[in-house]
Amino acid sequence: MNLSAWPRGRAARLVSTDFPTGSLRAKELGLRPGAIVRVTQRTLFGGTVLDVSGSRLALDRTSVRRMIVEPLDVEGALS
Repeated sequence: MNLSAWPRGRAARLVSTDFPTGSLRAKELGLRPGAIVRVTQRTLFGGTVLDVSGSRLALDRTSVRRMIVEPLDVEGALS
């Protein structure tokens, strides 16, 4: 499921990202496959604030649409 459609407050596992080739910065911020993310806030124009390993990241609408997430299983729901 696309992260832009993921419900606020629920944790998810990041499956893939479709960032441009210069995505090193995104990986440094923790946005890599397997990361646990939680949508904490949505902005008026499609931006999203994520909790990634205890850090808050604000992403624009285009970046959020390039991220695919999956629900956590029961064992992974601890984050």
